[in-house]
Amino acid sequence: MTSLTFYGGVNEIGGNKILLEDQDTRIFLDFGKNYAREREYFDFPMLQPREEKHLLALGILPEIEGLYKNDPQQTDVDAILISHPHGDHYDYIRFVKDEIPIYCGEVAKSIIIAREKSGTKGPRKEYYIANLTSKGDEEYKKFETFITGDRRTIQSIEIEPVHVDHSIPGAYGYVIHTTSGTVVYSGDLRLHGTHSKMTRDFIEKAKDANPEILIIEGTNIPSANISSENEVKEKCNSVVSNTRQLVLVNFAVADMDRLRTFYEVAEKNDRKLVISTKQAFIVDSLQNKNNINLEDILILQKEKQRINEWEKRIIDKYSDNIIDSMEVNKIQNEIILVLTFYDMNEMVEIRPDPGSIYILSQSEPFNEEMEIDFNKLKNWLSYYGVPMYQIHASGHATPQELKNMILEIDPKKLYLIHTERAELYKRYVSDLGIGTIIPEMDHHYDI
Repeated sequence: MTSLTFYGGVNEIGGNKILLEDQDTRIFLDFGKNYAREREYFDFPMLQPREEKHLLALGILPEIEGLYKNDPQQTDVDAILISHPHGDHYDYIRFVKDEIPIYCGEVAKSIIIAREKSGTKGPRKEYYIANLTSKGDEEYKKFETFITGDRRTIQSIEIEPVHVDHSIPGAYGYVIHTTSGTVVYSGDLRLHGTHSKMTRDFIEKAKDANPEILIIEGTNIPSANISSENEVKEKCNSVVSNTRQLVLVNFAVADMDRLRTFYEVAEKNDRKLVISTKQAFIVDSLQNKNNINLEDILILQKEKQRINEWEKRIIDKYSDNIIDSMEVNKIQNEIILVLTFYDMNEMVEIRPDPGSIYILSQSEPFNEEMEIDFNKLKNWLSYYGVPMYQIHASGHATPQELKNMILEIDPKKLYLIHTERAELYKRYVSDLGIGTIIPEMDHHYDI
C-alpha cells in the first residue's frame, strides 16, 4: 500500500510538507517553513517560536509521533527529500531529529549551510542546522547529497532526482519509484530561465516513467510575469547605460542567476558590482560552482558594531575588495550596488547623487508584511530622490508552461499544490482529462 498525506503547501504558496508512505517506508517531500501561518501568530524578532511545541500547539507543524527533537519516542520517518534551498521548502528540518537523513543536491546543501551560518539565529542552539564560530564550522544534520543521474534507494522506494531551473541553484524535481507505481514531484520550476534545458530534462524523465501521480506547483496560476532572464538583462542594461550616477539594485540574496546578470551588466557598462558580505559568503561557499569570481567584485562592509565570524572570514579572505559606504559615496558613477531594504541605513553615508536610480529585481509584494516593507523602501528612496524600476523574471512556470508540462508528463492523477488559487488551477487544466485533486490538509490519499 502506498499513500500521500499533505501537511503543507495546500492552498498556499510554500510550507511544503508531503508524507509519502510505501509499505514500511516513510519519507517527506520537503519540510518547509510556513511563513504565512507564522505571521498570523508571531512577530519576529520580538515574538518568535522558540521550540517545536509552539508550532505544534498552533497546528503549524504536523503532529507526528517521534519526529521532533523533544519527543522521546523513536522516529519511523526514514528520510526527508528537499527539492531546493528556499526556506519554505526546507527550514523546518531544524526541528526534526538529527538522525533523520536529509537528501538534497550538492549545491542545495552548500546554500542551506551558508544561509544558516550567515543568518539570524533563533534563541536555541539545539535547532541550528549549522553554525560558524571562532572555533570552526559546525553542521548538525545528516545530509545525503546527489547530482542528476544519481539514484538513491530508501528501503522500498527508489529516488531519481532530476535538476530543474528555478530562481536559486540546486533545485530538483523527483521521480519516485514505489511498489504501487511512480510518483513525480515537481518542486518549484520554470522554463523561461537561463537553464530551461534542465527543466526539459525533468519533464522527459517524468514522462518516460509513466507516472501514476504528478504533484505539481502552481505559484503563477493567478497571474504571471513572462519576462525571461535574458529580457531582464537587456532591460537592466538599458537602464544602467542611461544612468550617469549611482545604480542601486535589490534581488534575492541567493539568486545566482540575477547576480550573474548584474555582474555582466556592470562589466558591459564599465562599472564594478558591489555585493553584501552575506552574498559574498554564499558565493564563496559554492566554490566556483556558479562561475562567479569574487576577486572581480567589490564587497560592502556595512557600518555596525559587531562583526560575525562568517563576516570576518569574508573580510579576511577578500580584504582588497572590501569597501564601506563612505567609499561608495566617492565612486557612485563607477559601480552597481546591491542594497536591500534592510541595508537602507547605509544611505545616510552613501548620499546618492541626483540622477541615481534603484532597480528592484524580485517578486512584487504578495502579502501584507512585504507590502509594509515595500512602502518603507519607497519612502527611503523618495527621501533621497531615487526613482525605482521594477525588472524581474519569476522563478516559477507560467500557467501555459504548467499546463503543457502536465499534458506532456500525462499522469493518471494530478495533485495541485503551492498555489493560493487551487480551484482556478483545477478549472484551467480540466480539459486535459486527467483526474485532478486539490489535496486537503492532513488528509490521507491512497495511490
